Amino acid sequence: MGLDTVELVMAVEEEFGISIPDDVAPKLVRLGDLHAFAVEALCARGESVDPSAVWEQVKAIMRREFGIREGNLVPEAHIVDDLGLD
Repeated sequence: MGLDTVELVMAVEEEFGISIPDDVAPKLVRLGDLHAFAVEALCARGESVDPSAVWEQVKAIMRREFGIREGNLVPEAHIVDDLGLD
C-alpha cells in the first residue's frame, strides 16, 4: 500500500470511527469494497446504517482528500488503477 491508500484508510477510519485491520486494508481494492467494509463495520457495532449515506461520505472523503471528480466515484472504481492513488 502506498501513502495515498494509507491516508485513505486513515481518513475512512476517522470519518466512521472504525478500524480497518492491516491484513484487510490491502484487500479493499475498489471503492465499493471500502464502502461495503464501512457499512459492515458500522452494522457490527450495532448502528442503524443507511448504506447510501455511507456511500456519500466515502465519496466526500475522496473529493476532499484527493480531489477526485464526482463522475469518477463509482463502486467499481479501482482505487489505484482507476483513481490514481498510490
